[in-house]
Amino acid sequence: MRGLPLVCVRSGPCWGQNLGIRVSWGTGAVMTFETLQDTFISYGRLLEADTLGSFDFFTCIICLDSIDSGCFENMMEARKNEDYLYLSKLVPLLVHEFTHFIDSTSTVWGMNHLRKMNDAYCSNDGKGGSENDFYKAKLFLDHVRSLRLPSYYTLVEENNRSSRPWQSNITMGKQFDLDGKVSEVPILFSRFTNHRGELLARSPVSTVSLLEASAMSVEMVARLGLINELGDDARIVEQARFEKEALDYIYNKNITEYSVCVHIVANQLQCKDLFVAFGICSTISRLVLNFPKALIPRILEVAKLHDILGVPGSHELAGRAKVGVESHDLGILYYLICCALPKDSADTKEKFISGLEIALSELGVSVALLIEEATREVEQINEELQVSGLDVIKVLSQAGIYNFREIPFFDAGLDLSNLALPSVYLGDGAEVRVFGREGLRLNDLGLDEIFGELYEGQEWVERFSEACIA
Repeated sequence: MRGLPLVCVRSGPCWGQNLGIRVSWGTGAVMTFETLQDTFISYGRLLEADTLGSFDFFTCIICLDSIDSGCFENMMEARKNEDYLYLSKLVPLLVHEFTHFIDSTSTVWGMNHLRKMNDAYCSNDGKGGSENDFYKAKLFLDHVRSLRLPSYYTLVEENNRSSRPWQSNITMGKQFDLDGKVSEVPILFSRFTNHRGELLARSPVSTVSLLEASAMSVEMVARLGLINELGDDARIVEQARFEKEALDYIYNKNITEYSVCVHIVANQLQCKDLFVAFGICSTISRLVLNFPKALIPRILEVAKLHDILGVPGSHELAGRAKVGVESHDLGILYYLICCALPKDSADTKEKFISGLEIALSELGVSVALLIEEATREVEQINEELQVSGLDVIKVLSQAGIYNFREIPFFDAGLDLSNLALPSVYLGDGAEVRVFGREGLRLNDLGLDEIFGELYEGQEWVERFSEACIA
């Protein structure tokens, strides 16, 4: 089975018809873009895989760092001529970063991210907050910093040869708290070794791991869609080249935090087709990002975590997994679902969908219940955010719930042309609008307006957090 079609990117008719490049020539716009770039560097969120594009969790702004205005205009012209060389550089990058936007605003986790952002930015006394609210600013900064865990938790053995195939095994440790003491907060790791058993890397399964797995899968499907439109000879050549690039990506020991989720799927299901593994990984990632808090007590009451993990009831792994579920740890939830899947779930799309129902039943829930509770949670958050003192937050929340309703949980398509999506910055600070449905409020917001209101909140969060020294 080739390329399990769980995610599909369709470039709708608006793809280039209403596309315009809006270049900001003013000093303020340049400073906006440069300040945004400094934010990425200062928070250490740039890895080797991030150099082409980036998504900012403080402002929900997308930057296509590797594409400037001239290059973008050439790519738009290439689209008219169906020039694969140019399109293969632009389209996958676009859908990758837009998937980050969707996951970070239009899922249960994403709507909670917006709520934490709103609480933090509005805690400023200049926005009506009081000293009793200031702690929300520190909570949000810690939340963003924890999306990608500190580099301490990732080990890379540079001296050991990264020969294929790799082997991996799961371990679970504990995080250090702010005082440097061992806490009770668990952390899931995957240890990668070469065929001689030598350690190559140890990677945490973090929130960024799930977000990157989701985006990378959509990017892969977009690239495969372009390849399938080529003639026979060119298609064979480009598919072989793409498969090599994809394998190089997952076997790069320096970015295993980004690829660890697909490794878990492939190992648990003994899935040898990389694109099938990524498709399954994407669906589980989206499901976990939409996992409602209301169902956590049900898992703790019903699920036999030790049976799912295949360990005795008294095993330390089961105890730490329980603590992880209690704290809504996305990496641990992801791993539990993968462990609960029947071993033949990668054979066909139908077996995967039925296997997912079985896996959720092992956790004491069902797809229908998950969708019902997830819908209730995002609607409640949206109601809260519509009375925010920040206009941008209101619009982002409206876009979030619109997209949540438009994207079926297990549909074969992710139609970017029909969603509420923002403009993006190019690498030279130009602003362009590419995907997105017309007539939505988000279309009326320029990036300078989004950045201006939300970066003011970010500055407040950073300034207050520096005062937390006791």
